Amino acid sequence: MIRLSAALLLGVGGAQAVTLAGYAELPADTFAPGPASGAWRDGLRGQTRFQGQPVQGFSGVQFAPDGTYLFLSDNGFGAKNNSADYLLRLYRLTLTPKTAPTGTGKVEVGAFVQLRDPERRVPWVIVNEASPERLLTGADFDPEGFVVAPDGTLWVGDEFGPYLLHFSADGVLLDAPMPTPNLPGLPTLTGRPPLVIGHRGSSGTRPEHTLEAYRVAIEAGADFIEPDLVVTKDGVLVARHEPVMVVLDRDGKVTEATTDVATRPEFAGRVKTKNLDGQDVTGYWIEDFTLAELKTLRAVERLPALRGRTFDGQFEVPTLSEIIALIRDTEARTGRRVGIYPETKHPTFMAAQAGVNTSQLLIDTLKKEGFTDPARVFIQSFETGNLRDLHATIMPAAGVKLPLVQLLGGQTGAPYDLTARKDPRRNADLTTPEGLRDIATYASGIGPSKGWIIDGKGQTTDFVTRAHAAGLLVHPYTFRNEPTFLPAQYANNPEAELRQAILAGVDGLFTDFPATGAKVVAEYAAPEVRSPQHPAFTQGGSSGAATLGSSGGFEGLTLSPDGKTLHALLEKTVAGDTPGQLRLHAIDLATKKWTLTGRYPLDAPGNAIGDITPVNASELIVIERDGGSGDAARTKRLYRVSLTDRNTDGTLKKTLLADLLNIADPQGLAPSTTGGVFRFPYVTIENVIVLDATTVLVANDNNYPGTGGRGAAVKDTNEFIWLKLDAPLTLAPGVGRR
Repeated sequence: MIRLSAALLLGVGGAQAVTLAGYAELPADTFAPGPASGAWRDGLRGQTRFQGQPVQGFSGVQFAPDGTYLFLSDNGFGAKNNSADYLLRLYRLTLTPKTAPTGTGKVEVGAFVQLRDPERRVPWVIVNEASPERLLTGADFDPEGFVVAPDGTLWVGDEFGPYLLHFSADGVLLDAPMPTPNLPGLPTLTGRPPLVIGHRGSSGTRPEHTLEAYRVAIEAGADFIEPDLVVTKDGVLVARHEPVMVVLDRDGKVTEATTDVATRPEFAGRVKTKNLDGQDVTGYWIEDFTLAELKTLRAVERLPALRGRTFDGQFEVPTLSEIIALIRDTEARTGRRVGIYPETKHPTFMAAQAGVNTSQLLIDTLKKEGFTDPARVFIQSFETGNLRDLHATIMPAAGVKLPLVQLLGGQTGAPYDLTARKDPRRNADLTTPEGLRDIATYASGIGPSKGWIIDGKGQTTDFVTRAHAAGLLVHPYTFRNEPTFLPAQYANNPEAELRQAILAGVDGLFTDFPATGAKVVAEYAAPEVRSPQHPAFTQGGSSGAATLGSSGGFEGLTLSPDGKTLHALLEKTVAGDTPGQLRLHAIDLATKKWTLTGRYPLDAPGNAIGDITPVNASELIVIERDGGSGDAARTKRLYRVSLTDRNTDGTLKKTLLADLLNIADPQGLAPSTTGGVFRFPYVTIENVIVLDATTVLVANDNNYPGTGGRGAAVKDTNEFIWLKLDAPLTLAPGVGRR
């Protein structure tokens, strides 16, 4: 059976037939004037290998006005720590292609533009920091694409930051390097990254609903902490997951416990059987204890077989007021503003058993504590009636307006207050378009179990889209790290589950492990995209994590045909994005505003892109390649990419334009052609430009002094190939050699 790549399944069309129309090459050992180079190996300086500056390899091409071409030199010798003596330049080349069997191709190297920073625009230490000219080197930046703007200035894409660099026509850096904003384009209701909600605190690492669990959650980065609220005999709201704090089976054995009350002989007579939401439950009930009595008890781990008993017996049952005091103390010490996300537990039961309206008691307590900022409180419930009462009467009477969230259990269940009054509606009825619109009349959000978001087969459903259409935030529960709770498709990787939910557009995440949630959300919330070579990491001064793979920055940079917009394509996937999808940015040259145009889908996640060039206002050509060279090369392709059409997964639609490993060469123009077929099997192919409607120029980056393209022992040259397409491109005015 043939296994199609993801890209082909997304509708990539078949390649045009392309013919080699011209060929030229530049010998590998081509040097330009300049200091000796090649002395650095893995950050250590040794003997220089080259007397002068290697002209190659090339990572970008543009037209020069006199009929020649400008080619951008790459960062030097393959890595930042090898390239401190390689000077970054633009070389002017005159290309004369071989177009007939008896002809001769020729490449002449002319003058160069030296990139430099004499005005000290770079705010960190560069290699030539002390020199007046401050010539830029391959240890400072990794230039991988450039354009000539209408005003004659140069814009260069860098991989290390990644940055955009703005130079004068003669190579002087005009502005500080422009960082890459993190524009994940998340499909959340607000476009902002989701909230991290500490489910019962950091309940995966401490006994749930204790001040210690909440403290750890806050320190781990939770935006909100969640206390489930029940009421004591003397009318105080305390945090427990259920009104029953120890459940006993019919033989009197403990089946679940959140306190040590079952070990206290003084309370042995408090065991009762009560009907909780239609089920008889035997145990110790919070509403049968005063606050003073509860304070003599200590919390225990609810899931000891999974999470151990290390912290049993150390922490009290906290009140809501104590939880608010903890938040305020944390804010005073750290400056972090954390919110609370209380759930009124079983309001129908609490009204019947304790004679208390817990919704009213909650608002009264929040007002008393002065904690009524709607940006710092969500109120949630599995029942509907108390949320409607909060919205319609309780909060308006108190002069309070807080966002409400309708919790949603499993797909076959129903809110108990509906069941109690013989209302036949089930949870599924609440999720119809009409049901969601009804929820939106009293609530700001919906809190579904995560199975509503990602089904049992690991597929993302349309639940978030439907809820957002009704104007509802979506805060699913509960994300846990333990394999016991992870579906098989995540291979014991809880971060993968979180990422899928985030990419589905959820606006918040309830998690027992807020440290994990905060780590994953930070990938989307970081203000900048940064590679490991970013100076914040290489020169200190940042505690943030890299969000992009090594040298994964702007491999592709081009200019729209009207000269107003830069298009910048990353080479690697930003952390948190779907593997194999690359962000394409648009930068307005007048305002310097960045937007996310879309995501380019690689044929395989391990592939990379080499360069981009415009066809018209809505199409680009992209080089895509694998990491193989020579006989091992499998993917070296040109794709025509639409900026307006999308695949079913939202990625940019692309059409195969040319297979660079299968180029017809009936005239035998290239010395490596065999059987009339020319292959272009270099590991990095990083130069493409449209010459006219049917001709495209492509060149490789030879990674000097690399080998492998034409043989393991043969230094790679720079080859320049003119490709004739069998069908014309629809070019915008200004595209092509004029």
